[in-house]
Amino acid sequence: MRIRKSTNHLALFIAIVVVFVITIGVIALISHQFSSEKSKKKAPEVAQEAPVQKAVEPATNKLELPGAIPIEKMTGDYTADDHIWRLVNKSHPLTNSNYRPAELTLFAEHSRTDKSNDERSIRSDIAPYAEQLFADAKKEGFDLIIGSGFRSRDLQNLYYTNYSNTYGQEAADTFSTKPGYSEHQTGLVMDLSTRDMKCYLEECFGDTPAGKWLATHAHVYGFILRYPKDKNGITDFIYEPWHFRFVGKNLATALYESGLTLDEAWPYMTKES
Repeated sequence: MRIRKSTNHLALFIAIVVVFVITIGVIALISHQFSSEKSKKKAPEVAQEAPVQKAVEPATNKLELPGAIPIEKMTGDYTADDHIWRLVNKSHPLTNSNYRPAELTLFAEHSRTDKSNDERSIRSDIAPYAEQLFADAKKEGFDLIIGSGFRSRDLQNLYYTNYSNTYGQEAADTFSTKPGYSEHQTGLVMDLSTRDMKCYLEECFGDTPAGKWLATHAHVYGFILRYPKDKNGITDFIYEPWHFRFVGKNLATALYESGLTLDEAWPYMTKES
């Protein structure tokens, strides 16, 4: 009797366990099916495209003149009176009308002895370039001298007044300037001639062998023919084949290649990068 009772209890326990397991399985199956149906009905997510990055153009520090190889721009303020790229003309006067370069070098051997020491001088920092130009010119048979270099405000005023009194102001304005408007005051200019003074300060100097050599070689030393032929409508000056202005080798070469005057290049030079 006791054995049969134990057997009945065991069978009941097993039945309960089986029912429990089946119930758990059914619940799990229903839950899985419900989740699957829900995921099927859910709208598929659209993958978002990554934002397109705009290419950032690198900042350029190049000066590009038409027809010339690009060059590096110089640092500093080009409108500063002592900057070698400073444009000085009838519409761009010196900021300080009494400006005088910090240091000048006297070209005693290569200048007119009847001029003042000031007028026989140029800025010291450009003197080595001028000396090389003179040396190489001499190798070609051209003995060059400075007819007029640096001019103070007072000296420029003297020249301009005399020219105006002699030729009239309108005529004087075609080849001279009021004080404070002259490149000579920067110390970056040389009015050149051969020692024999042939065609001195005359247009015919451009037709001499020396004048032709300077026109085609001055840029190698950092100088430009400042007032070329057929550009008077732009420079507001007559053709002056003797007037050479230092701007540095790179810019001088770019101007030579482009055929532009400093006035024409100025907008490119001052354009924001």
